[in-house]
Amino acid sequence: MTSFIKHISDNYKSINVIVERDVAEEIEDEISESTTLYTGSNGQIQEKTDLLVTLGGDGTILTAASLFASGDVPPVLSFSMGTLGFLMPFDFAEAETAFHDLYTSQSNVLKRARLECEAVYQNEMKREKTHAMNDLTIHRGHEPHLTNVDIAVDGQFVTTAIADGITVSTPTGSTAYSLSSGGSIVHPAVPCILITPICPRSLSFRPLIVPAGATLTLSVSEKSRGRAADLSVDGQNKGPLKPGDTITVRTEQGDSKGIWCVARSGSDWVHQLNGLLGFNSQFGK
Repeated sequence: MTSFIKHISDNYKSINVIVERDVAEEIEDEISESTTLYTGSNGQIQEKTDLLVTLGGDGTILTAASLFASGDVPPVLSFSMGTLGFLMPFDFAEAETAFHDLYTSQSNVLKRARLECEAVYQNEMKREKTHAMNDLTIHRGHEPHLTNVDIAVDGQFVTTAIADGITVSTPTGSTAYSLSSGGSIVHPAVPCILITPICPRSLSFRPLIVPAGATLTLSVSEKSRGRAADLSVDGQNKGPLKPGDTITVRTEQGDSKGIWCVARSGSDWVHQLNGLLGFNSQFGK
């Protein structure tokens, strides 16, 4: 990170580098006096940021995007320094070239959908809104009993899922928790929402894919033996849900919504299937 910041400072004089306050304190001894680091609250970061650069794994992008939960997420340039990295098209060794191509408008981009989620806590009489780039999950948490979750699409009741939980994901999140639970792999350019049960009691409850314009409603059923369920959004724990609490989920709509990710090429996704998943590879080699 310090190497990248130095490169930006030395070669792109008109660009300001913004980091979180604790990061600035951590690296201040490694940054030269000629380099200025800007910090601020999340609100200020949202107003000032034109580009989001991440170094790490997929979780780094999810955490960075969560800083812009109440507004538009700036385009994301990501460098892989993790283990899997479905969202990371570039190795850090390519950082200087990748940034130059982006700065001179020569980069490819891919728009990834983001979910709007509103939790209504009936027992506490409050509402909370959040966003998910990958997924949200209602799961039984520490409860030993299965969770009953009522599912409706555009106001029409679909089923009561009796399972360890339910994952609602974007196409980007289709290769995350949803995939591990038996969900489909979906290209990020396909406008849809995935509903995937986690270890359902009934083997006839299969994963569902609905249009991106649909509104999903998930409620912890009053009949649920587990008297509480946990809600997590992009891997971050949002606390317990009790019977009667409801989650409404829809895809963000509008040209400025979603997340623009810098891509190496239009075939990145196919490369990831073959390179990261070993898609359809033979055993024994």
